[in-house]
Amino acid sequence: MRNMQAIHEKMMAAKTPQEHAALMDEQMKAMQDGMAMMDKMKQDSSGHTMSPRTHEMMEKRLDMMQMMMKSMMDRQAAESQSTVN
Repeated sequence: MRNMQAIHEKMMAAKTPQEHAALMDEQMKAMQDGMAMMDKMKQDSSGHTMSPRTHEMMEKRLDMMQMMMKSMMDRQAAESQSTVN
């Protein structure tokens, strides 16, 4: 989560298209890693009643999904802005 947030901040601060493209690749890798982690959490919690630990994991998954969505929306906005210029 922190890694994705740091990459996102770097992406928003990128000044050249080359910097932006390199960070987009890094962001995609971080999102794939995050999705794999969420799948693992889902498998670990399936079939069990909602314990405090499970609830905490679900909150983390939701936070991660929200961060990914924000990153994708910002990425799409940056891509459309670069095609206009």
